[in-house]
Amino acid sequence: MIKYKFKINFIYFLLFLFIIFFSFNSQNASEILIYADEIFYDKNENLVGKGKAKILYQNQIINSELIIYNKVSEKLIIPKNFTYKDNQNNFFYGTEGSFNTDFTNGFIKDVKILLNDGSRIVGNRFERENNIDIISKGVYSPCKSRIKIKNFICPTWQLEGEKILHDNEKLLLYQKHSKMRILNLPVFYLPYIVTPSPLRKKRKSGFLNPSINFNFFDTKVSQSTSLPYYFNISEDKELTFTPTINYGGGVDSSQRFLFAYNQIISGGSLSSDLSFDSKFEEQNTDKWLSDASLITNYKKNINAKYSIDVQSALETSKNYIQSTNPNDNLSYTSSLASRINLKGYNLKKIDDKLLINFSTYQTNQNDDDNSSVPTVLPFISYNAGIYKYNQIEYENNYEFYNIFRDKKTSDYSKEQQKISHDLSFSKKYIDFNSNIIFQGQLFNQFYNTNKKDIKNNETHSGNILRSFPIVGVKIDTPFKLKKNLFNLNYKPSLSLILSPGKSNSEKISNEDSSLNTYKADNEISLNRYSGTDKLDNSKRLVSSFTVNNNNIKMNLSQSYEFTDNSNFHKDSGNHENLGNLLGSLNYNNINNIFEYNFRYDHSKKYLKQQEINYENNNSLGLIELSYLDQNSESDSVITNDIETLNYKLSSKPIKRFSKIGLTGLYNLKSSINTEYGLNYSYFDECFGINVDFNRKSYTEDNLKPQDTLTIMFSFKNVGSYRSTNLAVSEYDKQDISWESISIENDLFN
Repeated sequence: MIKYKFKINFIYFLLFLFIIFFSFNSQNASEILIYADEIFYDKNENLVGKGKAKILYQNQIINSELIIYNKVSEKLIIPKNFTYKDNQNNFFYGTEGSFNTDFTNGFIKDVKILLNDGSRIVGNRFERENNIDIISKGVYSPCKSRIKIKNFICPTWQLEGEKILHDNEKLLLYQKHSKMRILNLPVFYLPYIVTPSPLRKKRKSGFLNPSINFNFFDTKVSQSTSLPYYFNISEDKELTFTPTINYGGGVDSSQRFLFAYNQIISGGSLSSDLSFDSKFEEQNTDKWLSDASLITNYKKNINAKYSIDVQSALETSKNYIQSTNPNDNLSYTSSLASRINLKGYNLKKIDDKLLINFSTYQTNQNDDDNSSVPTVLPFISYNAGIYKYNQIEYENNYEFYNIFRDKKTSDYSKEQQKISHDLSFSKKYIDFNSNIIFQGQLFNQFYNTNKKDIKNNETHSGNILRSFPIVGVKIDTPFKLKKNLFNLNYKPSLSLILSPGKSNSEKISNEDSSLNTYKADNEISLNRYSGTDKLDNSKRLVSSFTVNNNNIKMNLSQSYEFTDNSNFHKDSGNHENLGNLLGSLNYNNINNIFEYNFRYDHSKKYLKQQEINYENNNSLGLIELSYLDQNSESDSVITNDIETLNYKLSSKPIKRFSKIGLTGLYNLKSSINTEYGLNYSYFDECFGINVDFNRKSYTEDNLKPQDTLTIMFSFKNVGSYRSTNLAVSEYDKQDISWESISIENDLFN
């Protein structure tokens, strides 16, 4: 009995050694290892592995209960259920199959494929020929979740194709006679579709998802088709070309062509978007180009000290960008700017700065005159940096501009040049338990103005030289109380600012001081104007009191004007020497942010402006509220009365995948929701849906509310399809369009 046991163990030991060291060379001299509980040759000299058989080849593995190697055909035959893992960690399952010894050719019956990103492909038969995989009667879906419909369990969505071809080299999926199912219901059919492979990690050239749009208006139906193509020019260059063809609906055919180019350059980037419309088939015309726009952005570090920035926005007709791309910020600007900025740093010392700017403008609104917009050629600014002399910090700013336009306006001259030098200095003391800061600015300016309208219907042309000093002193004394319950800091502050009382000359065209704000932090500036064409001729005393801790900050501020002709004081709506009272309250903790700002006119005894902003982050979501109340008074009558409430509610994920939101703008004076919107979104690991409803209302009785309903379906690795329904009155028919857009896979959970 013992002897028999030794024989059995010795046989297993020899078999184990045979399994470990058995190998053979393929036609490519690559080594394949075979493991099995039992390995033998059959009568046809085929090598057979039975029982937990395994094949290893260059990080590729096959597992099955039976594996046969045919020496004559040099094929691996797997007649039973098996699992195959390739060198990219994709798993293949089949009931039977065969491969050559380097796995470049083969087939799998009843194939099930689990790709490394979680996507699945199921088909009747899988065939591989070099870099091409073909799945017959295939179904593709990236969905892990399953939905039970009666007795049938299906993914959220799937693509069924008579043939699915996967190019492992170009990493594209080609599908023939493709049908999409959502919740097992067929929703659309395409005879041929090309999509990027889920395995794609790098950019590849090829067609992107096509877009087919149907537009219904009254009794007419029009259609447009877009077929974008992506060019992967090189590692640092890419171009997307999107032609769109419009036809039907009883209108002339037209075409739109979009070119989006992006390039990464050494030390910067270049992007350019070209859009143009054509009417090749329009009758009785030889003008094939109707409208176009070109938007370019170029940034580059020339060297360690200099950089260049070029921005250009051009259009052949007003509102073209608004009509072609209403979501672009350029659609809402009054004018389009083309600029060249040359910037320099650390030219003579580490903190100096140089800016050379060239700008031209083009109006973007129908009521603007293009001949009145300026051209800046050039604008030069140089800040020499901060110097110190006997504990006095000072800096020099130099500025030059040449601005001209085709014709003058009532506010602006036809042409103006300025040479300006600004010397600013400050010295800080700490004494008497206070911070004492002395400040000063000296403006030396030369202007040459051509055709500037002044009083009595006269026009001025000539030179103006002015020297304008402004000095000030600021004293603040921070302190704490001994018994400080809320750990509060107190800081009373007093500023005295003096400048010549001479008013700004109307003979100088104000080109750079038009955007001004009346706020507490601006009140203590020596020159409260945003530019230097207008200078602050104020003699004023500014007092403020601040209380703060880690969460709360409160401030009150008020100014008193000693001069009666202070330009900025009157421009900002102050009509008494004692300025309006400015106040603010800020509260901030982990989940709540509260801000309150007000402006109170003590002489008229009413609030000119108050603003409340509140943000709350709670377990349900984010709440944002913004309240604005703005009044102005003329002859004891309040005019320009504005009172609005902005609100926004954004929920946190509901059951992981869903979110809801509410936005709106409510006019409290008119008691009308001028704008509001509701939205719902659902994004799981493979499927997303957005439903957005927006309404715009008007105070005029003859204008009906405008409602917009947008529905967007998103499919991982395929793209998104969006439909918009716009109805402006009960007489208008639905205007429905579908468009295909790209979407980031990061949105899918």
